[in-house]
Amino acid sequence: MAVWRLQVNTGGANIADYCINNHVAAMGWSLDNLSESERDSIQTFDDYDKFAETTYKNYSSVERLYYEVKENDIIWMRSSSKGKYYFGRVKADSKWIFNRDAIEIDAANQRINIDWYPATDMADEESVPGAVATSFIMGSTLQRIKKSGVEAYSQLLFNRVHDKSRDPYMYPNHDLYLTESHFYSLLQPEDVEDLLALWLYDTKGYVCIPSTNKIATPKYECVLVDPADTNRKHIYIQVKKGNVDLNTDDYSDLNGETYLLTTEGVVKNDGKYPQIKSVNPSEIFQFAIDPDKAHIIPENVLYWVKFLTDVENERLSNEDCKGIMLDTNLSYSETNEYEMLSQCKIAAYGDAKRYINSFSKGDYALFYSKGRGIVAIGRITSDIPTDIDDEKYHKVEFIVPKTFDGDTKSLKSLSPSEIKVALNKNFYWASTIKTPFLSKSQSEVLIGKLEEKYNERMILNNSTQIVRK
Repeated sequence: MAVWRLQVNTGGANIADYCINNHVAAMGWSLDNLSESERDSIQTFDDYDKFAETTYKNYSSVERLYYEVKENDIIWMRSSSKGKYYFGRVKADSKWIFNRDAIEIDAANQRINIDWYPATDMADEESVPGAVATSFIMGSTLQRIKKSGVEAYSQLLFNRVHDKSRDPYMYPNHDLYLTESHFYSLLQPEDVEDLLALWLYDTKGYVCIPSTNKIATPKYECVLVDPADTNRKHIYIQVKKGNVDLNTDDYSDLNGETYLLTTEGVVKNDGKYPQIKSVNPSEIFQFAIDPDKAHIIPENVLYWVKFLTDVENERLSNEDCKGIMLDTNLSYSETNEYEMLSQCKIAAYGDAKRYINSFSKGDYALFYSKGRGIVAIGRITSDIPTDIDDEKYHKVEFIVPKTFDGDTKSLKSLSPSEIKVALNKNFYWASTIKTPFLSKSQSEVLIGKLEEKYNERMILNNSTQIVRK
């Protein structure tokens, strides 16, 4: 299976709408110099090939459309009129034809029976992986996208949005996770630049000068300044997405601090120049998913964080038991957490009520207290949630702690870092419902970890009593 990018600008026009309306993938090299009888004689690709050889120096995109595009491949295109990205699956009956009726718009070479779907409702490049968007910048009319993550993303997106009554085909599920490699594979280069600039603002107070982001300055993406430095020190950043190396020697003549970031490559001669710093991509990834930084992370970056966690959640949707971490609403109420624990329920309020629908009977409910982490774990016992006024809840049988004495401050907790280490897994914390969800086994690991904390307290209490005696 391959993923392709199709440029649909032919003869000065964009034929995306034509492709969508006629369920085809089309391109030019339409042999408009032929006579009517010569065009009528084209019944096979061999017929087309004989004329094309004497007419064009290169028509390799047409050859790829015929020879290399296979069943179940996915093709991407972009509509300039709508400002949207579309994709379609190559079905078993998606054969090549030479359509003489499309010669006037230079779109005679076609693969038929392709249904096109918009990537999202958004009409901008936030809706597609960076590797898809950048593939449209230059290259052949039809070329393959070989970047990491694109194949899995395209297949998962098709499974989600395609018309199953028209095309029942489903791709196999993919193991995409909220990991550093999958995260960066979906971002566009500009997203990584933004993250580095925002990280420098957050950690050092540096401020970007937007007008310095010029194509004429290939050594750096933009210039930042330190408002606290009266000497007006300049700060430069250079970012490369993918397996691209950077060399500090190339930036030694810049008059100021320089920060270099490559998501998969290495920074050569790191440490050679004190004014040049290499930035660990793992630190930028953790910055992007840090709940305390969510207010300054761009929405298009959070879009991909949510996408990856949604993919993980979908894999658990058919399992008998899953675990869900839900915020106890401590930010907005001093009593909701106490009410949940004392009344044996997991609840959400206002617009967040919809999150309670994610639970099913038998699921694990993990109570997440802001600033502390998981303070209690129970199992859903109600068949359907109760919805009263501004509150929606499921009843819960507590596992740990088994009883609640009314003092929320005395509860033991598993911090976000402890949860991550215990499961070797990243989470998006900056939401009422923490994602991705947990499997049964992952939930039980956390039950064991929280029980250990309570057992430690019991041992400590017993030891104290023995000493007193």
